[in-house]
Amino acid sequence: MRKGKARQRAVRLIDRNAQTNRWRRIPAVDKAVFAIGMMVVCLLSGWPAQLAVIVLMLSSLVAGARVPPRDVWNCATIPLGFIAASTLAQIITLHFRGGVPIFGIAPDALLPAARVALRSFACLTALIWLALTTPLTDIVQLLRRMRVGPEICDIALMMFRFIWLTLDCVESGVHSQANRLGYATYRGGLRSMGMLLASLLPRVLSRARRLEAGLAARGYTGELRFVALQSAASRPRQLLIVGLLAGVALLGRVVG
Repeated sequence: MRKGKARQRAVRLIDRNAQTNRWRRIPAVDKAVFAIGMMVVCLLSGWPAQLAVIVLMLSSLVAGARVPPRDVWNCATIPLGFIAASTLAQIITLHFRGGVPIFGIAPDALLPAARVALRSFACLTALIWLALTTPLTDIVQLLRRMRVGPEICDIALMMFRFIWLTLDCVESGVHSQANRLGYATYRGGLRSMGMLLASLLPRVLSRARRLEAGLAARGYTGELRFVALQSAASRPRQLLIVGLLAGVALLGRVVG
């Protein structure tokens, strides 16, 4: 139950900050080039560049885009858990002595595991930066300008909407059961959760059919359109992005 609430909170935080951050109107192409470029720098450079990417992305996200640090942490907790688990799996070894399993730490694996973890965390900060500053609608519009098929873009938007429908149905169902003391005991909580999961798919499909009917009533012709809220492209901003990418890459070459 707690993990499910954490995932719901992360999804809502990402969408809310993407729509309300200070850099909401910056063109998606600039933000995508900046974030993806930093990921490429992390993959091709050493640890100094990766540390620089972490500091740059987090500081610009909090101080520049004005995203609350608590929201950044809440969005990063689940991916950080995967990174920590994978790092732990790399450094732990298993030996058998007399048929008894013995766990230990491999000293030779500490440095490679640390490098992989640092690279993964640096790429994660760049991905979180893009997710918290760029709404999905802007990314879809960018994909359309890159001549990605409209069917793929519409499927992505509908799947995103379907996720929100599922979360809304889950939240309303949990609140309704909790008001009826459905989670007062452990056994009752299991029964309530089973009933909720059993009825979730029909409810979500019913909401999806109503969404489809609403789109058809508004003249849906096979392609979703949105009002563009992005500002015009700025040459100084693009030069700044290129300069930051080149500076971080050069730092990795010189210091590394």
